[in-house]
Amino acid sequence: MNIKSIFGSIGEVLSGIGGVLVSLVSVSILSTVIFGSGWLGIDVITNISAIVNSFLGGGVTGLLVLIILLSLWDNK
Repeated sequence: MNIKSIFGSIGEVLSGIGGVLVSLVSVSILSTVIFGSGWLGIDVITNISAIVNSFLGGGVTGLLVLIILLSLWDNK
């Protein structure tokens, strides 16, 4: 077992966890839209809006950080 295969395995596990989390966020957003309340009492839309507003409240620096994070997310 070499280091490349170990990092490959870790990457696969993290990718799987990320996929599950994205699916849960999607289900939560759909349940909020359809039923009007958050899934398990969690309002994901409000939380996402708060995160984006905190980046945008940082001015140009916050906007640049948000753009960089979104580009990293897209390149996964």
